Amino acid sequence: MTADPRRDRAAVVSALVAVQVFFGVHYLAAKVLLDTIPPRVWAPVRVAGGAIVLLAAARLLGRTFPRRSGDLGRLAIFSVFGVAVNQVCFVEGLHRTTATHSAIINTAIPIFTLLFAVLLGREAFDPRKGVALVLAVGGVLLVVRPDRATFGGSTLTGDVLTLVNGTSYAFFLVVSKRLISRIDPLAATAVLMTFGAVVVGAWGAPALVRFDWSAVPAAAWANAAFIVLVPTAGAYFLIYWALARAESSLVALFIYLQPLIAGLLAAAFLGERVAASTFAGAMLLFAGVALATWTPREA
Repeated sequence: MTADPRRDRAAVVSALVAVQVFFGVHYLAAKVLLDTIPPRVWAPVRVAGGAIVLLAAARLLGRTFPRRSGDLGRLAIFSVFGVAVNQVCFVEGLHRTTATHSAIINTAIPIFTLLFAVLLGREAFDPRKGVALVLAVGGVLLVVRPDRATFGGSTLTGDVLTLVNGTSYAFFLVVSKRLISRIDPLAATAVLMTFGAVVVGAWGAPALVRFDWSAVPAAAWANAAFIVLVPTAGAYFLIYWALARAESSLVALFIYLQPLIAGLLAAAFLGERVAASTFAGAMLLFAGVALATWTPREA
């Protein structure tokens, strides 16, 4: 029996929509959880939990783990940018800003990736990429609004930390691409998460020791388990599955759904409202991402 291309395409699209729903829901779930478990406690728990689930998944699926000392050393270094700085700044940033702002700013990751790829000579620069970068930077500035915010009493601190989170992850994507392309990505991600858990665990150790775990209600534990299993392990598994069956530009474009889902949920459950400047910034940012990821069809 031959495969049905339309059915395969529908399965890929369904998987990508599910990934963005998972990530979109994650902003609300994490924002609520951080009111009970502080960022310095939650970040090590999430990373360690994700590492355990991904290691188990890679083992069960029979994936080949990297064994060369050089590869392991590079993965350890890459984990600082792709896991440690990324996760710490994400939770610390989300705790200090709105879920909507966090989701919008993180859609700039493809643009940051493009910028680092050009600066490091991994991709050639052309006018289309230049316009995309200008649009995206303008969009981020409209969301963050540094001209009207102060570090003492606004979302600026959280927005900047979220920006650092996205920038760090984009840098990781560029510098790790050559290594990840020649080793199993799921096994590599499990190892990266494990190395990252060590770094993030060391950062959060004092808070972990002092934290009163008995004060965490059952609902918060259920929320925590959901974040580890679904927006962390489940989403990454679906991303790998989709990347093996679709072009990367298609995968990247689905990131537009994240702020839409996160914004609707934040408005419904957290009472967040989207300012006109935030909406305008989102449109500029989306236009930049679309221009950067668009590939003209050959005649």
